[in-house]
Amino acid sequence: MEVSADKLEPVYVLASGEPLLVDRAVAALKDATVPESLRAFNLDVVEGKGATAARVLAAARTVPMMAARRLVLVREITAMSAAEMGGLIEYLDDPCPSTVLVATASKVDKRLKFFSAAAKKGVLRELSAPRDLAGWLATEAAQRKVQIRPDAVRRLVEAVGADLARLALALDQLALYAGARPVSVDDVDDLVADTRERSVFELTDAIGVADRKRALGAVASLVDQRQSPIGVVSMLGRHMRQLSLYRAGMKSGMGKQELARLLAVPPFVVDKLGRQADRFPDAALDRAVAALSLADRALKGEREAAKTLGRALTDRLLLEDVVQKLVDLGSRR
Repeated sequence: MEVSADKLEPVYVLASGEPLLVDRAVAALKDATVPESLRAFNLDVVEGKGATAARVLAAARTVPMMAARRLVLVREITAMSAAEMGGLIEYLDDPCPSTVLVATASKVDKRLKFFSAAAKKGVLRELSAPRDLAGWLATEAAQRKVQIRPDAVRRLVEAVGADLARLALALDQLALYAGARPVSVDDVDDLVADTRERSVFELTDAIGVADRKRALGAVASLVDQRQSPIGVVSMLGRHMRQLSLYRAGMKSGMGKQELARLLAVPPFVVDKLGRQADRFPDAALDRAVAALSLADRALKGEREAAKTLGRALTDRLLLEDVVQKLVDLGSRR
């Protein structure tokens, strides 16, 4: 959100599920509204929980001291009761010109009269997370003058996910860790991605390209780390379901951004999943899910499932057995 000291609005309602975006917008508004040396007199912070409209209005209508403006921040306004929030609606029609009133919310319910009125007045700012997380992270790195290789950017997004605050913090940590040299994939794996996560990625990637040796090596790594075999099978089931969803999405004509939302992955991961899905015909994916379901039941002690597998398997042998079946299924194109 762009903020300029000479173009400040009297009211901002900032809404986002990303705390980092809200925090940055609030910080920019503070800097543009009140010099740091005068914030003791001209900055009021009101917590939404337990706050009343009267308390907020009294702060908003207070005259600034030794400054042109003051700022009133209401944190998480949705914690106020609907009735108290409704008591602020009239202020939106006639705000105090020397006050910048900022209210934050982690989510918006436009059925509430306050949010409906804020939207009509044009003061509701919904801050959306970027769709291209890798692009956002590369921009963050450039702004910090941090050198990071493109493959390390992608790996960091894979390891951390879509939490912008965690991504920004991890970037700062990696910059300190790497020093003057560019941040590499190995740096991300050493500092950010835990061993289990690396092994999980290695396993799904190896199955996706039908690399038996790598897949069995990843199984061995997970077993050595004493990871739950049931958890590993569950993760493999999720991966196979993603491949099925990809194929279904492609058949319905979805673009990459739509597929990314459907699969709950960054857009750049869609291409990798697509290449893997191409190795598994629909019938192969069905058989893969069935094999994983059988393995899951056997691990949980169901006699019929264990009998179907044909022999008493240790957890490691069972994992190796089902992983080899998945590799075989992905090899039949």
